[in-house]
Order: sequence, then structure tokens, then C-alpha cells
Amino acid sequence: MNTNEYTNLTNMFTALGSIVSNYPTSVMTLMKFTSSAIENDDEVLERAEIMDRMMDMAKDEHDMTLIFANAIADRIEEYEANNLELPTISPAERLKGLMEIKSLKQSDLSHIAPQSVVSDILNYKREVNLKQAKAFSEFFNLPIEHFID
Repeated sequence: MNTNEYTNLTNMFTALGSIVSNYPTSVMTLMKFTSSAIENDDEVLERAEIMDRMMDMAKDEHDMTLIFANAIADRIEEYEANNLELPTISPAERLKGLMEIKSLKQSDLSHIAPQSVVSDILNYKREVNLKQAKAFSEFFNLPIEHFID
């Protein structure tokens, strides 16, 4: 770190220190919103509102307000990742969707199963066996659990 960078950091912390000493409750609230886990949906809404306000206040992408808003966004993402209930998708539905996304035909999966077997799987006439599940897992780079009922 060069002298100029060190001086800038020192000035920032000095200014921040005076602000912090004048607003201890606000700083504690900000620290809670940016670092503590969200417990329920009401907290998500509260933090999302604060995050939106902070983003509106930010003048540029390096603004400290935006940095704190992004930290709140991280807490919201963590809550949603742990609490969002996704619908159960059958292996056949998942396979259909993946084939659509990747513009694959049934014959493109012939190295995993014959076209007629892939067709039966997609039409719910046949279940994916373990060997096929492993192969689909490797081919689509997804956990094997996505192809087993």
C-alpha cells in the first residue's frame, strides 16, 4: 500500500469514526442488516426495502451505500436459498427441460440410451434406471439425484 492509499484509508476511518460515534444505534442496525441471518419473510421485506433505498442513494458503483446494500442483498439470497421451496420435478420433466435448453434431440442421447428408451422416459412409460441416471448426471453435469425418483 502506498502512502497516498494509506492516507486515504486513514482519512476514511477518521471520518467514519466521528459518524459512528454520533450514530451508534444506526450503525448497529446497519451491521445487523448486513451481517446477521434473516429469520423470516417479514425480515426479508424489511431488508429489501432498506436495500432498495440504499441503492437509490448510491452515486456510483464504489459508493459505500451500495456496498452495504449489496451485503443486505447477500443476506436475502442466503435466506431464499435456504427457505425457498422449489416444486418437485420428475426426472422426465427435468430431462425434457434440459433437452429443450440445450436444443437436443432424443437421438443426441443415444450414447446413454436408445432413442426409443429416451422417448419412453420422456412420455412417462419408463423410469430412468441407475446406469442411465449416472450417464445423464455426467452428461448434464448435475447431481445424480436429479435423475432418480
